[in-house]
Amino acid sequence: MYPLDRGMWGATVRISHLRDELARLTELDVVAGYRGARRWALLRYAFGGRLRGLDGIYVENSTTLPSETDIAFLALARALGIPVLVYVRDAQYLFAEYYVARSPKRWLARAAFMPAIRLLCSVASRVAYPSSGLAAATGDRAAHPLLLPPGAPRPMEVPRSADARTLLFVGGMRYPVHGYDLLVDAVERVRSGGDEVEVVCVARPGEEPPEPRPLWLKVVHGAADEIRALLPETIATIQPRRRSPYNDLAVPIKVMEYLAYGRPLIVTDCTEQARIVSDADAGVVARDVAEDLADGIRRVVRATPGELDGWSANAHAAAAANGWDERARRVVDILGAR
Repeated sequence: MYPLDRGMWGATVRISHLRDELARLTELDVVAGYRGARRWALLRYAFGGRLRGLDGIYVENSTTLPSETDIAFLALARALGIPVLVYVRDAQYLFAEYYVARSPKRWLARAAFMPAIRLLCSVASRVAYPSSGLAAATGDRAAHPLLLPPGAPRPMEVPRSADARTLLFVGGMRYPVHGYDLLVDAVERVRSGGDEVEVVCVARPGEEPPEPRPLWLKVVHGAADEIRALLPETIATIQPRRRSPYNDLAVPIKVMEYLAYGRPLIVTDCTEQARIVSDADAGVVARDVAEDLADGIRRVVRATPGELDGWSANAHAAAAANGWDERARRVVDILGAR
C-alpha cells in the first residue's frame, strides 16, 4: 500500500527488500501506490482477468487506511479460493506519542483505524504481525499470533578502523520518544569524562535532529552506499528510543538493519529492540535514562578489540539468520499452506 518509486524510508525499504526476495522465489506481480493510484491498478488487475491462476496474495497495510477497492479486491480473491496474507505492520494511529489528533480529519482517521483494520483482516485467510504486542493492540487475542518481524539485509563486510569512535544513528528524530534529548545528554556525559565520541545521523531531508545541534553531531543525507562509507569509523550503532507504549511493542526496522552493519548495537530497553539485541548478544542494552545510556556508550568505547569483534560477529550472525530471504520463504510457505 506504499508507492515504491518516491524515495526510500523505513516502510518502503522493508517492502522493497521483501519484494526482491519474493521475486527470486516466485513469479511476482506488484501493485503499489497510495489509495488513488492503487485503486485503478487493482481494478485493471481484476478486470484484466489476472486473478486466474494466482496462488496467493500478500498485502501490507500502510499508515493510510485501506480503501473500499482494497477490501473488494481481496474479498473477490478469497471468493475465488486465493489465499490472502495480511501483514499489519504498525498501529501508530492508536498511540498519542506518535499520532496526535489535532484536527477533525486526524480525529476521524484515528477513529476509523480499528474498524478499517478489522475489515481488512476479515478478508484475509491469515493475519501476521511484527510482534505479539502489536497483535494485542489491534485486537488479536490469539495466544500465539502469527509473527513476521522485519528481516535484516545481507551483512555488510566492512572492517572497523582501529581508532573508530563514531556512533551511527539512522532514521528520523521527529518525535520526543525518538530520544534525541536522551542521546545528547548521554553523549555529553561521556565526552565530559574524556571519551571523545561523535555521532553521525543519517536522515531523510526534513527528519534531521533540530537546530542548534552539538558540534559533535554530524548529519548526512543518504542511504546504503553512504552508510557503508561511514562504517570504517563507526564503533557502534545506537538506538536511543524512550520507552513508551508503542516503542515497547514495535520492532524497529533500523535495529534489524544495524545487525547487518556488523557493529555492536547500543539500544535502550524498549521491549522488542532490547530482546533482539540481548538474544543475539550483539551489544549493550541500557535503561532510557541519560546516565544509564552514557554507561552503555562507555562500555562499548572502552571495550577491547576482542569484545567489539565478538559483538560484531554476533550481529552479523543474527542478520544472516533473520534475513529477508527467510522472511520471503515464510510468506510463501504460509500462503501455500491450505
